[in-house]
Amino acid sequence: MNTLSLMAALAATLAIPAAQAIPLTPLVGGSFTDGDGANSQWVQVTDSWRGSIYGSESWGTGIWGLADHTLVMGLASGHPDVVRTHTGTVSQISFADERFISDYGTSWASPALAPLFTGGEGQENWAASFTGYIAIPTTGFYNFGVLYDDGFRFTLTDQSGSSSLVMDGLNPRDRLGFSSDLELAAGLYGFSLESYERLEAGVVQLSWFTPGASDWSVIPQSQLYTTVPSPVPEPSHAVLFASGLLLLFARYRARRTV
Repeated sequence: MNTLSLMAALAATLAIPAAQAIPLTPLVGGSFTDGDGANSQWVQVTDSWRGSIYGSESWGTGIWGLADHTLVMGLASGHPDVVRTHTGTVSQISFADERFISDYGTSWASPALAPLFTGGEGQENWAASFTGYIAIPTTGFYNFGVLYDDGFRFTLTDQSGSSSLVMDGLNPRDRLGFSSDLELAAGLYGFSLESYERLEAGVVQLSWFTPGASDWSVIPQSQLYTTVPSPVPEPSHAVLFASGLLLLFARYRARRTV
């Protein structure tokens, strides 16, 4: 038996346990299916802006990582290195610049043009932050994946803490998900997503892998919330009592007319 055959035989006979799912508890339990999207903030800086990572190098300009992202997002709109800013609610998190859309968009779920741009302008060195809540419709095993170029940090928050995905520095486009599925009960979970792009193509897309699915899909607006929605008030005892009286009266009249 050759080495490859031996390895195949061992793999068939040895039981290798799969990674266990991580159980999480929602911040707010229940069913939520009428989301209004997510909060977003965008900042683009000049190519000559220098951050904290490679700021001392003459060639080290622009956004190079998460530390630079933090600095860029903190710049005032009137700062001389700020090219443009945008703040608003987005229905989904699936955005890119024109270079990415032109070269890779059809292969990566066709993201929309980032709301920071209108088209035709320079689109280098931009950063974005998204916050809000993700509504899990039914209890089950889920995973979250971020399509990125150049880097990002995604954090999901439940009652006991938070779980994060991080890709720092400058990286080629790819999608990164949790190494183990998350066992999620139905309800709302907080999230934040910080993303940045330095040169050439840039993209940020937040997807999930839902129970029974065969592939990633972009999280729809119906499952994204900018704030925790107000709960539907339960009817008071007086309303319930009055409703009961009306029902009894209706039944009484129905018997009298027979």
